Amino acid sequence: MSEAILIGTRGWDHDAWQGGFYPEELPPEWRICYYSNVLRAVWAPADTWAGVAAEAVVQWAQDSDPGFRFVLEPPPLPSAAELAIFLQIIAPIRSQTDGFLLRVAADAPRDPAWLETILAELAREHPVCVDLPAAWQSPELSALLVAHRAGRYWDCAASDAPLPGGTLLVALSTGGTPLELRRTLDALARWQEQGARAALFFDGPTAAEAARSARTLAELM
Repeated sequence: MSEAILIGTRGWDHDAWQGGFYPEELPPEWRICYYSNVLRAVWAPADTWAGVAAEAVVQWAQDSDPGFRFVLEPPPLPSAAELAIFLQIIAPIRSQTDGFLLRVAADAPRDPAWLETILAELAREHPVCVDLPAAWQSPELSALLVAHRAGRYWDCAASDAPLPGGTLLVALSTGGTPLELRRTLDALARWQEQGARAALFFDGPTAAEAARSARTLAELM
């Protein structure tokens, strides 16, 4: 089943979840299989790709069903060569990937040419959402995002509503009360009325529980 709003957590391979979200006796290599039967989407953060073997990504595809969705964050500030390697590594889950989240560190030197190159490569594969630091904000770069139909990352703790535009929105939350979760889901539903795709991911010690609560609320909306 394709869910209206993708809901999951930032990463799934968390040792701290053992004995909580994951049963104590569950082998670590079974985590993605267990996770995908409870939540239906995951944000694979940039540190996922540090030393990951191609065989591991093949296993992720085998251990999750075709309807399970990935949002992938490329390595930080990848060169063209590094991006090509990344795109090759993720090939086994390409059909399960709904988009990319490109995040740029606050201290990264402003480089419009690099951004245009990376956006062009990523957008050829899947929709893109970007998280740019304040120093990168300009009419020139805004026009670049529009040209590649890139959405803007939403930190739910930093602002009350997402910015418009783009075909993919990735939102990050640490949870909250049912009323707060409902307001976040309502904001995402309004954002994607334009026919775009919204994803809500949770981070922090109670991420999995918050994601399950949000998914239950989304099913009732």
